[in-house]
Amino acid sequence: MSNKFLDQFYTIDSDSGDYIIEINLENYDDIFNTWDSSVYNIRDLDSSLKSFLEECSHDIKSQKNIKLRFNMQKQERNIDMEKNIEKGIRNYFNYVLYTTKRDFSNIRGRVFLYIIISVLFTTLSFYLQISDNEKVINEIISLSVTVGGWVFLWEAFSLIFIQSSDLWKKRKQYKRILSAPIVYRYH
Repeated sequence: MSNKFLDQFYTIDSDSGDYIIEINLENYDDIFNTWDSSVYNIRDLDSSLKSFLEECSHDIKSQKNIKLRFNMQKQERNIDMEKNIEKGIRNYFNYVLYTTKRDFSNIRGRVFLYIIISVLFTTLSFYLQISDNEKVINEIISLSVTVGGWVFLWEAFSLIFIQSSDLWKKRKQYKRILSAPIVYRYH
């Protein structure tokens, strides 16, 4: 999206040039999942708020900084609650960043395994092509093993270059949301 188009939907901080993601809420409790009765700093975020923040972060170019501004409609200012809410938001996005890193680690392990299997299959295929015993059976097994080797190699490349790209984008978004300043405005 071009900046002019985004400027219609987002407020830009005149001092810093950051894009401000405006979140209008009635009170502090609207930030968190109503089913979660934990203390504020470890509560789960409201699912629509999570989606909204992720979509906005995705819309705005990654080179631009963002700021989160909670516009509280029916809430009196409480500095302790503001700190607890900020801590809760940071905890949530630290957790999803952690799970994203764990997913990367799992992908790397699978890629390593698939490459090893591919090399083993390819080596076995070459060995079977060289041997002279029962040509037809060897040829069928050799071709099957060759195809298996290529399939595992393709899966490894698919994991690295195709499936990992979404995780990289999410990781970048989560880091940006984590570093975003949070401000409150009361009406």
